[in-house]
Amino acid sequence: MTEQKRVILVTGANKGIGFEVVKKFLQESSSKTNNNDVILLGSRNIKRGEDAIQQLGCPSNVHLLQLDTSSKENILINNAGIVPREDSIEAAKSTLATNYYGVKMVNEHLIPLLHENGRVINVASTVGSMGLYICSKELQKRYTSSTLTIEELDHLVEDFLSAFESHNLEHMGYPSELPFKAYSVSKAALIALTRIEAREYSHKKNISIYAVCPGFCATDLNNNAAGARSASLGADSILYMINTPTNELENGGFYRDGEKLSQICDDDAAVRAYIEHSKKLVEKIQ
Repeated sequence: MTEQKRVILVTGANKGIGFEVVKKFLQESSSKTNNNDVILLGSRNIKRGEDAIQQLGCPSNVHLLQLDTSSKENILINNAGIVPREDSIEAAKSTLATNYYGVKMVNEHLIPLLHENGRVINVASTVGSMGLYICSKELQKRYTSSTLTIEELDHLVEDFLSAFESHNLEHMGYPSELPFKAYSVSKAALIALTRIEAREYSHKKNISIYAVCPGFCATDLNNNAAGARSASLGADSILYMINTPTNELENGGFYRDGEKLSQICDDDAAVRAYIEHSKKLVEKIQ
């Protein structure tokens, strides 16, 4: 049985006890048949961190992380995401674990470290808003409720996965024509999560939280699809949310290229075009 990969962060690891802790992790790892540990060597000074890794023999699973625990960060960008390559419950669970639960967990742990007036960018997608457009009115109402809680949103996601596994999605209100079902739900849930977090954290150090769609960009997620915009252009959409004064933005809002979008897409033609395009894209990805 393969051991689960561990990501181990050791702060102050360029010398002293922290350095010795990293050394011992490496010694333990060398005795294991399957070593999946990734060690982040935290150091305030980059040069000293690099020297420490040199002393360790430059092991491939040790990575330098410049980190000053006495300072707090101003901006957090949740960009990690995946698209399932198969229509299985395992792939669906993995997609929601990364695109929804993973972002939620990161925010729970890192938002408290942000400065007053900090910002959080959750990278979402119009796939979520277009997916909601063709879902049942009841699901639309639940995902967009102004009083939705994280616990209730978790239940929505859990119910989706349960229905996915039991092949009961249509009964739940998710139509068969919904493309990339797990990915679509993960992004709809992320947009909803952004609104909830904005309500919660705006009263705590005045943190602003936004969902941003970078657009359909040519990346590994879609095998660098022909006709897609560049990843550089997608990054501009994210940078806009970082550089624009908060009084010009709606906290908890969903944006693309500086334009505020609806949580549920209201462009029927765009949704129908997306469905047809997705059918072709699925053939290329699989």
